[in-house]
Amino acid sequence: MTTLSEDTIAGLVRDDLAHLIHPQYYAPEHQDPVIFDYGDGVWLVDVRGKRYIDGLSSLWNVAVGHGRSELADAAADQIRKIAFTNNYTGFSNVPAIELAAKVADLAYDNLSGVFFTNSGSESNEGALKTARFYWNLQGRPSKVKLIARERAYHGGTLATAAMTGLPPFWKYFGPLPAEIVHTAQPENLECDCELNSDGECAHWLEAAIEREGADTVAAFIAEPVKGAGGVWTPSAEYFGRIREICDRYEVLFISDEVITGFGRTGRWFAHEHWDVQPDILSVAKAITSGYVPMGAFIVSDEIMEALQTVPPDARFMHAYTNSAHPTASAVALRNLQIFEDENLLANAETMGAKLGDGLRSALGGHTHVTNLRSLGLIAGFSLVQDAETGAAYDAADGVGGQVARHMREKGQVITRFVGDHIVLAPPLIVSGDEIDHIVGAVEAAIRAVTGE
Repeated sequence: MTTLSEDTIAGLVRDDLAHLIHPQYYAPEHQDPVIFDYGDGVWLVDVRGKRYIDGLSSLWNVAVGHGRSELADAAADQIRKIAFTNNYTGFSNVPAIELAAKVADLAYDNLSGVFFTNSGSESNEGALKTARFYWNLQGRPSKVKLIARERAYHGGTLATAAMTGLPPFWKYFGPLPAEIVHTAQPENLECDCELNSDGECAHWLEAAIEREGADTVAAFIAEPVKGAGGVWTPSAEYFGRIREICDRYEVLFISDEVITGFGRTGRWFAHEHWDVQPDILSVAKAITSGYVPMGAFIVSDEIMEALQTVPPDARFMHAYTNSAHPTASAVALRNLQIFEDENLLANAETMGAKLGDGLRSALGGHTHVTNLRSLGLIAGFSLVQDAETGAAYDAADGVGGQVARHMREKGQVITRFVGDHIVLAPPLIVSGDEIDHIVGAVEAAIRAVTGE
């Protein structure tokens, strides 16, 4: 690969600034963007030839790493055969049928029906619509509300932004759908729960259901690990209690595994850690390792049966042009074969343990680091003024951004930060040496920024 001239790079930056509106756009932070040229394994290379470890699998999605010719070949072969077909009722295609069967086989035992989308946002929005549709079929049209959690991220559509429990995603986009509400810490709560890493417990959901009225609540949505909100892990008992609460109040449980699905936690799907099964499962990202856009929501046997036995006036009028796209399906099938051929779930478990142990060894007891958390190959920690008291930095200090910038510029590791929380999720193919490189870059950045 050859690097581009500085004049060519300057022209790209000018055109980028003039024409390309980026996700979560804020122009002052985009005056000197890193422009990527190519990738190889866990490494990314920019147009100046500088190499970086992809410490977040780009956006939690490039599970099998960059530059996989097998996925390029799968896409090319399918495009040559037939790139796109109409997949509305009455039509189908071979790769989509095979992928639906594969995903249903890998997912939780109680799930069987697969609807393909283009993204995680679409998957979560479709999951909510399906929950409402199901309760209408049951003769309970008042069950329309969805309960989500604080610090959760569920997408960028109007409905999924409302599900997202991060207020910056709401500002200037309101009013948001009033039927989407959030859990909050109940007053005078006394319980014996082991708390999640962010201080939440399952009784927050029960309080929210009782506040809203169970007859109005269609579903509860939760990420097994709150990823984009800062990698907040659950207690061992949390989701078992969530499942019991949902059953008791007749509320569908939607599991958003857009980030954790397909091996990220060392299991195909994260609730396998706690022997819990959702009613609807949302996925995207690693289903194709980001090589082409694709997502899905997968529904329980009970919901699938209801969809297959609707009366003539209750057609499931939910559709996307690209649903069950044959080229995306072919890439996803080949991607999942790589997972199996290279035993990536086992590698995620082994390398995840090495990452967690390495961070604890390097940063445990550090004056400005607290709440180290991980599950499989996803990890996070918090930067604070004083770990002993928990005193936070002033937001204006931008310590998280300083650490992430040092990691990128000096440590050759790219990742994201959420305020003063650093998050990590490298590709599932990552090696032990590459994990050591990531940990070293994290440690060096923190010591450089904090002076300790």
